[in-house]
Amino acid sequence: MAVFRRLILITITLCFCKPQVYAQKELSLCEVTVKGVRPERFMVGQKIQDLDSANLSKNSYVSLADFLQFNSPISFKSYGAGQLTSISMRGTSANHTALLWNGININFPSLGLTDFSTVPVAAFDQMTIQYGSAASCVGTDAVGGSIQLRSTPQFKSEGIHALAGFRYESSQNYSSQVGLRFYKALQKEWKFSGKTLLYGSVFNNNFGTQAISNKKGRTYTIEPSKTDQMGIVQDLFLQKNNGDLFSLNVWITDNNLTIQPENVNQREITLTKAYRVLGSYQIGKTLIRSGFIRDITDFGRAENTNPSHTEIDRYILRAEHDFSWIKNCSKGTNLKIGSEIVRFSANVDGYGSALKTENRMDFYALLRHQFNARWSSSLNLRQALVTKFDPPFTPSFGVEYAIFQKGNTKISLPANVSLSYRVPTLNERFWVNLGNPDIKPEKGFNKEMGIVWLQKISNTTQTKFGATVFHNLIDNWTYWNPDRNYKVENLLQVLAKGFEIEASLKNKSNFVDIIIFKQQTKF
Repeated sequence: MAVFRRLILITITLCFCKPQVYAQKELSLCEVTVKGVRPERFMVGQKIQDLDSANLSKNSYVSLADFLQFNSPISFKSYGAGQLTSISMRGTSANHTALLWNGININFPSLGLTDFSTVPVAAFDQMTIQYGSAASCVGTDAVGGSIQLRSTPQFKSEGIHALAGFRYESSQNYSSQVGLRFYKALQKEWKFSGKTLLYGSVFNNNFGTQAISNKKGRTYTIEPSKTDQMGIVQDLFLQKNNGDLFSLNVWITDNNLTIQPENVNQREITLTKAYRVLGSYQIGKTLIRSGFIRDITDFGRAENTNPSHTEIDRYILRAEHDFSWIKNCSKGTNLKIGSEIVRFSANVDGYGSALKTENRMDFYALLRHQFNARWSSSLNLRQALVTKFDPPFTPSFGVEYAIFQKGNTKISLPANVSLSYRVPTLNERFWVNLGNPDIKPEKGFNKEMGIVWLQKISNTTQTKFGATVFHNLIDNWTYWNPDRNYKVENLLQVLAKGFEIEASLKNKSNFVDIIIFKQQTKF
């Protein structure tokens, strides 16, 4: 609370700072000028949603879960403000969505998922949502989709820019954040940019003691809960005039969820902490990245004198290189090849007294070819290797063709087929008595196709209409079977299929997004 009070004080002090919102601009540039190609570039034929940076800036005081519920057709299961919020994309479960921070999967290794109520929008600068299987591009967990968060340098105006904000709700919920963005030209060859952000939230969820009635006349009471969240984000970028870039990204979080805080006998306390550090060096078209992530979870009941403890460390090393053969701005080829090594070290009460370790390695090749201004395709390949495990080979193939392109109108047909996989979580493999070290990896076969109509009405207004059908067949779906005392096992097969319809209207000063979404899942 002391830290939170200081955040409020700094917020009030900086409340007179002039806010600055930068909107993204659409530019058509020849790829030959690009040193590093984002993975989404190789997801031809798949549904990709880039979130506008100005929209992210306006919603920087909410959690990622709250933001996505109003800006995407993604489904969330939430237990309340500041409480566990899990995601579901295209009929899959919470551990079938990969959450990537600067290219690194940050799902908890023990559970294979992320609590989206603990991720503030202010912690990153850009976001892309990818729907459907993308294991060939991003690796494990991307069976139903992936969400990619990125920190980016801003070499715009030299100096220091302060940002601050405070949010209050009638249920006695508070959120606050303060930070700095800075940019400085160093001598003639170097540019230095960065961001420092402190954020904190207190969710008292004070809805009174009276019972609440629903539309059917049933009355129920709300179980009291309290959540404290705080964190710090530090991004540093050092760029040379030739484009070489050094970056350091640090993200530390601390979350405390207490259910029934006033009733000792029924109280449940969940403490989660995460320490994430990434260092990257982009030299020409080669990227070398190393990182360390520590995830800590403590769970206790009543007076919480002997909580269950989970501590998992990850050591990450990645290297990749981009090749480009560009003939002109509408014709050319991009190839990305790379490898990633991750070592897990788990100290978990539920795994027994011995330290559990696991090594993972991925090899991937991503190829995109632009035949002309209308037709593009991609072919991606990935093979994962895991200690005492055999993940499947996962290729994907996608095409996109503009059947009509004239003036301000463009109608295109995207299609994609892909295989996906999910490596079982550490809990599923190592939990004493309930885990299964011989459990099989999940394998998915995803097919999707759609139609996208883009219409530019004026220089400031654009409309978009899209419709997509998908069919995702998943083998060996992992299941904690309640009929066997929740021992983990593989289901034979799960089918998720459905369609999505999306319509949006954008202009320079306002943003309107109307989404109609229907989905059916069969088991």
